[in-house]
Amino acid sequence: MIEFQNMLEKNSKEIDRFLDSHLPTGNGLNSKLFDAMRYSSINGGKKIRAYLVLETGRFIGAINNKTLSMSKYNELIAVGSAIEAIHSYSLIHDDLPAMDNSPIRRGKASNHIKFDYHTAILAGDGLLSWAFQIIGDSNFIYNSKKRSDISFVLAKAIGPNGMVGGQQADMDFAKHKSIDLNQIEWIQNHKTGALISCCSHVASILLNASHDQKSNLIDYANHIGLAFQIADDILDLDGNEVSMGKPIRQDTKNETPNFVTILGKEKAAKRALDESSKAINLIQKFKQGSENLVSLAKYTVNRNN
Repeated sequence: MIEFQNMLEKNSKEIDRFLDSHLPTGNGLNSKLFDAMRYSSINGGKKIRAYLVLETGRFIGAINNKTLSMSKYNELIAVGSAIEAIHSYSLIHDDLPAMDNSPIRRGKASNHIKFDYHTAILAGDGLLSWAFQIIGDSNFIYNSKKRSDISFVLAKAIGPNGMVGGQQADMDFAKHKSIDLNQIEWIQNHKTGALISCCSHVASILLNASHDQKSNLIDYANHIGLAFQIADDILDLDGNEVSMGKPIRQDTKNETPNFVTILGKEKAAKRALDESSKAINLIQKFKQGSENLVSLAKYTVNRNN
């Protein structure tokens, strides 16, 4: 696990370098917006989504007996960085008083606390727009069809039938005592899982994965996305606020139903392990090159933050 965490940290630094180099800077009238965008996206978080993009690309290369070229590596880094910017946008908006009302994120003041409400909203909007600017830039992704395909897949994953739709349902069903397991799964598969599964999908596009390879990798990502969310629900109940870098028991405070409230802690933990195992079984059938993706699946349910 230590070796995997070191790889995760190395990847995080690589993504931070890209973000630091390419996010906007300046001293103009909009400089506060630039500061807020950079504050919430650089030097924070584990960058798991970008790691999944990169490792999916490496895995596809390995199973097709192809070395990952530097140009493909750079394309994966650019797409992974764009996805992390989108993830940061979603967290900024999640923390706002109208949503989860959280004052802390990634061990420091949430964006709206550090700056103000309107800047936080606009910083999220700015990160979302910047992400598609990067993906649409031929300097970062050379093939025009791949730029188009990735933009379509990503927009669909985070839109009204994906992440944003899941967040809407999550807010609307807060405090609903009658919500069932199928509804919780639907919400989390959209709110959290859609962007995670998209990571393997876009890497499959970049690396020309076969239909079978792409299908299995997306299924793998769907399983770890669900495992990740269940583990988050358990950590929200009894995790350590310092190591997590955000308040715990937020779902309890907001009376938000989750896997733990529906299944109980023990059954929820078993379900997370089951989802992780399904992901591992999918990826190991390809034999070679699966080690890092297997480690990621194990990490989703064996982490403390």
